[in-house]
Amino acid sequence: MGNRKSVLLLIILSVWCVGALSAWPLFGSKKLASPPKEISIAVLDFSVAPRIVERRDERRRLVHSEKPVQTEKDVRGWWFGSNDVYYNENIGRIAADIFDEELRKVDFFKVYSRQDLRLFYAEKKETIRKKLNTDERTAARSLEKLDPIAIGRALGVEKVVVGRICDAELRKNRTFGPFASVTSFNVTVYDTKTGAAEFSKSYASHDNFTSVYLNFEKRAKKFARELQRFYAQQ
Repeated sequence: MGNRKSVLLLIILSVWCVGALSAWPLFGSKKLASPPKEISIAVLDFSVAPRIVERRDERRRLVHSEKPVQTEKDVRGWWFGSNDVYYNENIGRIAADIFDEELRKVDFFKVYSRQDLRLFYAEKKETIRKKLNTDERTAARSLEKLDPIAIGRALGVEKVVVGRICDAELRKNRTFGPFASVTSFNVTVYDTKTGAAEFSKSYASHDNFTSVYLNFEKRAKKFARELQRFYAQQ
């Protein structure tokens, strides 16, 4: 009796195993998603908004005005809250270099050479300088007014990364010494064929004991991961 039960149990197990193996292609094997096709993309120099300047008028009232960002140190605040504030007029190019470097780590992005882009900008700047009979700094600022979609088409890429910086400064307290980087900017990816904005992120941060460079680097890493995920799902 015991042997019959054992034999019957073995038969049942054998049938179950055969059935499970035959069903494996239906449940166990999933079709792997094909990797995204290669996307050509160019990171353009980020535009930089004018900075706010504080001063006191003849009645000691606080007055605000705007001026283009230049590489310089300013003083803001009063007494123990006074800060040395540092600016870099090349921050638009530096930020673009940082984002370019992070996007190159994504396998399916074919990133346009920043060196070739600088040559492209140099030719455009010289054309503007001669046409408007102006100095190099003014001609360089005029480049920011060029249509980024048109630039992308001229470069022959599918996407362009366009950044707009509102704030990018390093603040150092003049009394106690701690410093912090403050940034506020937007980064948008445009399709050069349709002109549509496909992906956009805004960042605003106040990072203590961090340089402006590292501040941008943190956001660039996050942006690259999110953009990779976005196009991988398309």
